[in-house]
Amino acid sequence: MILNIDNLGIVKHVSIDLAKKFTLFCGPNSTGKTYTSYIIQAFLDEDRMFPQLSFIAEFLNSVKAGRKVILEKKYITEWLAANCYSVKCRLGDIFAISEESKERLFDKFSIHADFSDDDYSKIVGSSFKSHIKFGSEFLDIDKPSGSNAISVETNMDLSESSVFVIVNNLLRSLSLSGISGVRMLPVERNSIYTFKTELSISRNELVERIHQLGKDDAELFDIVNRSSRRYPQAIRASLKTANDLAVVQKRLSPFAEVADIIESDLLLGSVNITKDGDVEFSPHGMSETRKIPFHLSSSIVKTMSSLIIYLRHLAQKGDVLIVDEPEMNFHPDVQILLAKVFALLSNKGMKVIVSTHSDYIIREVNNLIMASALDERGNGEIVKELGYRDDELISHNDVSVLFFNKTGESVVNVEELAIDEEGFAVETIDSAIMKQNRDAERLYSLLSDIED
Repeated sequence: MILNIDNLGIVKHVSIDLAKKFTLFCGPNSTGKTYTSYIIQAFLDEDRMFPQLSFIAEFLNSVKAGRKVILEKKYITEWLAANCYSVKCRLGDIFAISEESKERLFDKFSIHADFSDDDYSKIVGSSFKSHIKFGSEFLDIDKPSGSNAISVETNMDLSESSVFVIVNNLLRSLSLSGISGVRMLPVERNSIYTFKTELSISRNELVERIHQLGKDDAELFDIVNRSSRRYPQAIRASLKTANDLAVVQKRLSPFAEVADIIESDLLLGSVNITKDGDVEFSPHGMSETRKIPFHLSSSIVKTMSSLIIYLRHLAQKGDVLIVDEPEMNFHPDVQILLAKVFALLSNKGMKVIVSTHSDYIIREVNNLIMASALDERGNGEIVKELGYRDDELISHNDVSVLFFNKTGESVVNVEELAIDEEGFAVETIDSAIMKQNRDAERLYSLLSDIED
């Protein structure tokens, strides 16, 4: 499925193939890469407002009559169109701006999901099962592989409102190509855990002061809720997780082993969550009593902690992980290892979208593409000699690179770069490096002539 976004601020048009395992956003600063990431996160977000659908009554009648529901393509296209409309309506909330600013900045914005016959065929070919139990009541949904007939069995007294929720969840699971959830790690991630306590204290103080003013609970909730919406939706989601770590730590993700790799290869220590939900860092080789409070830990620990906690406790297969500028604060060798981690995640069942300015990340992705091509041609031993693992290699067919290029004072065109077995090239980065190299050679030559 292709997600098409038009007139997103200065971004004229961008198309994102949500079926790709690994997507890179490249290009100069201030070209709309983060804006685009915010929209993708909002479109895939589980907490979005459920859209209204015209066929809810028809679905309910079929279930009550004991008939199977036939999943038609038009049902999915209607759900996708309604979800896109919901995103457009929620732009103010997504970007944490006023309605006036939304109308001024995004007056021509539009979003559309292209759902093809091939996409529909893949859904028909897939299977889906869901079992929900509430005490003695149950709800079973079953769509066999190769069929568009959905059977619903239940002993519940279904209402139109309950079917509304059921259908939305069902169509979301089916239409989004197996995408289970979304997590965006914004550039603000290095301060999320540092300031979460202060933000919570400020919120609690606000609640106490409002209580002193005699506001009722409804008013209080409204005031506090409005005060927290000065951050874009993706950042609020990160803050919500940061303030719920005491509960989050009780879960274990199937991607926990990747968190272990990051800690052992990059951090040389472990990120821990205390019983009170605070974050600490334990360097390898030091006693358990020498744990470092989060605010005193190094910049790499601060920046990496969000990713580690997500991978260890929250990540699920089918998730879309969006990382904005992963190279932030990192030495080149860390950036190279991060590229391998992202490829590893994409091979383990996660879709990864990375916005980057890092030549090291881009070049390492190219290396992984070339290593994959060599491995497919029977040169796996050479690939291993170079230090590449099988589960890090990625085919060029699974990678999409979108180049955000400012062509005018207020226009950004997004181009999908050509990729083959030798990888791809980002000309603006290559040009900057070549110019720097030429300048260095010229300066060195002039300096040598003066010394002679």
